[in-house]
Amino acid sequence: MTALERLTPDISSMSPHPAIKRTSTVNSNSKWESTFPADIQTEKNSATFVHRFISITSAFILDKRGILGEKHFKTRTIEKLQIPVFEKENSVSVRLIKKIDALKQAVVNKYLREFAVVLYQKPDEEDVKEVFSFRLMYGEEDQISISVDTGINSDVFSQNLASATFSDLGTTKQYFVDAIRKLHRCIKHLETLPADTDASFRISFTEHAPKDYMPEGFDESDKFYEIAPEMTRDQFGILCGNHHKLQLLAASQFWKPGDFGNTTFNSLNQSIVDAPTLKTKQTKGVEKKSERVGRRFPYGQSATMNKGNRKTPEPD
Repeated sequence: MTALERLTPDISSMSPHPAIKRTSTVNSNSKWESTFPADIQTEKNSATFVHRFISITSAFILDKRGILGEKHFKTRTIEKLQIPVFEKENSVSVRLIKKIDALKQAVVNKYLREFAVVLYQKPDEEDVKEVFSFRLMYGEEDQISISVDTGINSDVFSQNLASATFSDLGTTKQYFVDAIRKLHRCIKHLETLPADTDASFRISFTEHAPKDYMPEGFDESDKFYEIAPEMTRDQFGILCGNHHKLQLLAASQFWKPGDFGNTTFNSLNQSIVDAPTLKTKQTKGVEKKSERVGRRFPYGQSATMNKGNRKTPEPD
């Protein structure tokens, strides 16, 4: 192991696509400040931090789960971790970057409640097999509207999110490293996806979002996502800026039998021993019904990412 910890010594073994030597930005972008704000105390920088985490982690997921091939990513080093990020010279990656960039204003305006990378089995986009979810809380919120129909939430997850607090940049850096490592361990304990798997980005909104609001690159949808009750699910971390909290959750039917539970995935980000009681609005949908009357469609969804046939991976 070198001084720069490699999350995947053999990246090609985790992807069904042929190995392509990807661009590395190890020397120029190894510092935290090359990716995230050096100060996340202000509301602007706090929003920038959580938005960039969504972008980076989405690329990480799509790479490690083999949804997109090597040419769509380059390697960036952050806090001594080599992390795949979207390659800006690739047209498909640029399209995905634009979709995620369109969410920046949604975070700034406190419109975005949840962003999800949803993996499903074609041709049915509602045949959801795996979800990686990013849930947000803003400012002094002491309650969160929960989309109970998704199935990924639990009272414990919501309590964790509500009780997490920002302390300082150094602690947030450590929680970032912790979350990425746990996410990587999770993916290593997942079975290879079926060849006909595809993915889409999906979003839900807070009650603050205007009734006709929809970020560029997303289409109106009357559905968010639903997962089967028997899916294994867990939390991989909560990251806080001074004005934002972001929780990373996952649910999958592909955890290898016997593996789940042998590895600790729970976040070290917060303790709920002395946590305040969370005031939870458990409503059918992400907002209370009365607050959703004016919205034609309460959710947003991107187009599929990989319409072509994926190659069947070689056995590990």
